Amino acid sequence: MRFLLFVSFVLALSVGCSPRAIIKSDQQFWQPQLRDSLERNNYRITISRGEMNLSGIWVVRQMNESWRGTMINEFGLKIFDFICTASRCELINVNAFADKWYIKRTIAGDLQFILEIDNPDYKKGRSANRDLSDNTQIIVRKHKQLQRFANGEMVMTNKKRNLTYTFRRMEE
Repeated sequence: MRFLLFVSFVLALSVGCSPRAIIKSDQQFWQPQLRDSLERNNYRITISRGEMNLSGIWVVRQMNESWRGTMINEFGLKIFDFICTASRCELINVNAFADKWYIKRTIAGDLQFILEIDNPDYKKGRSANRDLSDNTQIIVRKHKQLQRFANGEMVMTNKKRNLTYTFRRMEE
């Protein structure tokens, strides 16, 4: 009787705690509903590290083979502009508090990962693992993880630098 009780307990525990189904995916990250190829795309962005947050508006547009955009904080102060291609991402017009080589290098690399992940010429995108779990697309490469949820929210985590970027599409 104890054995039967133990087996039923183990079965109930294993069924209740079973891992989610993870499916390999070749699905594009930047779906048409997430970006407009003709107009600018506006997102609410939050960059967080621990308890510190920087939030504002992220405006981006794809032009030919590059992505161009800007980040503006909640008070209308421009933080930086950027130009991203498959081979390089450059921050320009950087605000004084973020104008340090290590900050610019980290943010530029993270933005390039976010924007160029679907580009076949982006070398780092080819070796990324793409999975689909419960309507959440997950792309992982080394210490970077990019997620797109069913509601359209995107989260990029740089585990090496302990940075989290959260994007929510703004409707005009």
